[in-house]
Amino acid sequence: MLKKVKVTMPKKHCIVSSNNKSEIPYVYYATRYYRDENGKSQTDRVMIGKKDEETGLLIPNDNYFELFDVEVIINEK
Repeated sequence: MLKKVKVTMPKKHCIVSSNNKSEIPYVYYATRYYRDENGKSQTDRVMIGKKDEETGLLIPNDNYFELFDVEVIINEK
């Protein structure tokens, strides 16, 4: 079983957002910025994990590892 891994929060293009119902701070990564037909700023984003409130670190999900091409090495003894 994989324990929760924590990594540093990416410096750029991150958006931290929480739902009013759950108040869990989810972290999204902006993959594209553009303007719609009305000239309003829009963002395409992907959820990359949750923010650990105690440490401020990111608890990543599978999208994080795909976007940032990071490999997790588990050393179980």
